[in-house]
Amino acid sequence: MRLLASCVDSGSLKEILCNVGTDTSKKAEIQPLSIRTSLSEGLKASIDTLCLCDRYRILLGRNNGTLEMVKIVDVPHTEEEGTQLPTFQVSEFEVLDSISGMLDDSKLAPLYEGSKKRVKLTDGFVTISQLPGLKDSYLVATRSGLISVVKWDAKESKLTKIETFEVKAPLEFAQLYDLGQDNSSGDFVLAYGGEENSVKLVQLKRDYSSLVQVWEAKNVKNDKLDLRVPIWPVALRFLRPLESTDVEKSKLNYQFVVITRWSHLGLYRTQHGRKPLQYKELLPNREPLTQLQLVGKDVSELGNIFATDFKDFEIVTADTKHNVYKFDIKGKLQLKFGKTDITGASSFLAVHDQKYLLQGGLDRYARIFDLQSGTRLAKVYTGSKVNYLLMLDDDQVGIDK
Repeated sequence: MRLLASCVDSGSLKEILCNVGTDTSKKAEIQPLSIRTSLSEGLKASIDTLCLCDRYRILLGRNNGTLEMVKIVDVPHTEEEGTQLPTFQVSEFEVLDSISGMLDDSKLAPLYEGSKKRVKLTDGFVTISQLPGLKDSYLVATRSGLISVVKWDAKESKLTKIETFEVKAPLEFAQLYDLGQDNSSGDFVLAYGGEENSVKLVQLKRDYSSLVQVWEAKNVKNDKLDLRVPIWPVALRFLRPLESTDVEKSKLNYQFVVITRWSHLGLYRTQHGRKPLQYKELLPNREPLTQLQLVGKDVSELGNIFATDFKDFEIVTADTKHNVYKFDIKGKLQLKFGKTDITGASSFLAVHDQKYLLQGGLDRYARIFDLQSGTRLAKVYTGSKVNYLLMLDDDQVGIDK
């Protein structure tokens, strides 16, 4: 298995090569074949997020506002004297080009006074995604509400920022719809939201001439004590539009799942209206939730699901303590990943190939779980808070298939 881990403390990218059964917390267990640190820039330039362009290129965003296109080169592993390891390759990384000045802290300063967060709000990259159907064109979104289109020119080895739009901040997520483009306009559809920033759908023109809001969610009614329910969506994933003769052509036809900071699971159908179709409390004491991944038969590259109804798929989420959960779409708990093994909050979760759950966080370990059973397959100490994990392949090094 070949993993890339963004390590916050050193601002580096670590490549981890390991096999199933690896556990660095126990000397008697299988140890990683290789751990290599690259692209170290320090804490103030740590990697917020990254996008796998193809097997040999990644686009990464650092918290100093720099966007970098990085080339991956496979080279033979050099065996240390006295060791007997199988033959394998490791990766070297080369920055091909970069763009600076992508972030703006000043746009978040007015929001700090009303925020529930106890630390000063700073800008950062929340999403880097390839635009559906377009090669080497990327959407980059920041916490301060800056949404940019960036292109990569392979011949010139050059990154170019084409256009930047500003939306309401702060952003916790910016999720592209990639389940088939709108046949009538060909526009790209994007959802975003954050603390006291309700979910909004916007359309980006294919020629990048405008970004227009087309829909906004409305808050649910007051709770049992007649208190306003706080708005704080933290993650969203799309479903396919409704396929029914009852669809009103005059209304937008989108469906999506939302997780909120206040432990709610929201199921939205724009044909139904601006309020959620269902709004469920997943945890009894409204423990804060921070992540959302979908588990199902047919999930897109961006994590959306090719389903037309809220059934037959599950969600994975995490709280701010140490728990990672899998729920069915009705809100019933299916299992906990890690149980007592995870000792810090999960800062990153991802589903790879609907087979593995990648987890990293404050306890400085990168973990791989079997997505269906919850069995831990690998556990590797990184020496730093893990901000992002990417699996390049799941090959077992030196083991015949």
